[in-house]
Amino acid sequence: MKLLQKIGLSGIVLALATSACALSASAQTVADIVKRGKVKVGVLIGAPPYGSVDAQGNAIGYDADVTALVGKYLGVPVEIVQLTPPARIPALEAGKVDFLIATLAPTPERARAVMFTIPYSAFQVGIYAKKDKAIKAWGDLKGMTVGVNRGSSIEIEFVKREKELGLKILRFEDDSTTMQALFSGQVDAIAGPDAQSNAAIKAKGDTETELKFFFGKQPNAMTVRKDAFELHQWLNNAIYFIKQNGELDAIAQKWVGSPLPDLPTF
Repeated sequence: MKLLQKIGLSGIVLALATSACALSASAQTVADIVKRGKVKVGVLIGAPPYGSVDAQGNAIGYDADVTALVGKYLGVPVEIVQLTPPARIPALEAGKVDFLIATLAPTPERARAVMFTIPYSAFQVGIYAKKDKAIKAWGDLKGMTVGVNRGSSIEIEFVKREKELGLKILRFEDDSTTMQALFSGQVDAIAGPDAQSNAAIKAKGDTETELKFFFGKQPNAMTVRKDAFELHQWLNNAIYFIKQNGELDAIAQKWVGSPLPDLPTF
């Protein structure tokens, strides 16, 4: 009996210790972050100009610059955690980051697991293919092999039409490898954001790939865990502030080449 009590007590102590470690690793309020002395932010890579890495392996791009700006207003150093699209929400839920600035679209399905701020960026999404492909509408993709970023909201558009159009969908880990699949002829067409796709086309010096048609606009929000209400409100305030004072538009001009479009609120 005493042995069982000791085992039970040890289990409780272990659980409390594990919980304490998780809490210290994943701050839920601004006060938690300031007390710890740094903020850990998950940032998307593999999707230039929003996120990529430089020659030294550091994250660069729109999201990295926005993260640095948010860190400035928090008044603490920033630790960037580089993430691929499928790893974003799992990293947040596991407490590996305090929040995400990772080009993540707020969707009803995702909102069941996390909380989204008002959008801090937005881009148009379209179908890209070689110039010799006669594609003007969804029906023209019938029977084609198409590529998309795995885990992105854009993937849903292909999935909805997969059976009707007889599509063969190939999924890749990020926007860069999706575009490379198009350049190499591995796929007939891809669905992707305009800024990332245009940046990849320009970087490669490709003259054979073009936009076929746009099918939507994707706003992107910062993301916190479901119970981080105070942090969520602070980030909403920060986004509003840096949009109004022009700092967010300056980052957009630097990386995308144009001011931000009108951003929806909710």
